[in-house]
Amino acid sequence: MNSTSTITTIKDTNAPANTVRIITGRLGGKWLESLGFFPGDVLIASASPGAITYRLQEDGVDRTLELVKFARKHKLVLMQVILLGRYSYIKIPRSCLKKSGLTLDEPLYAIYEPGLLKIQRSDLS
Repeated sequence: MNSTSTITTIKDTNAPANTVRIITGRLGGKWLESLGFFPGDVLIASASPGAITYRLQEDGVDRTLELVKFARKHKLVLMQVILLGRYSYIKIPRSCLKKSGLTLDEPLYAIYEPGLLKIQRSDLS
């Protein structure tokens, strides 16, 4: 499987000189499509300590309205799979990074099945 991972960094203007704070990232590659994540698909991102979970959702206008209400009520992130170049990508929302406590420079691993992707901290202790 071909996979890529991209980390987007934005410098915090209040941070000391030569300091970079990572506030967002994205996961991407052909491997996402093998899990059923295609450009334009709607998904929900949720976070818990040490993990971020992405779940694909059903299509349809009525379903999307339900999802918006559900996501707001449960403080989840509603998003779409995007196409950049030849590959599908999923953003790693800043709110999920904050809630999970994950940093994009630490070892992470993925648990996946069709329509579900969970990235979490690697416990090497």
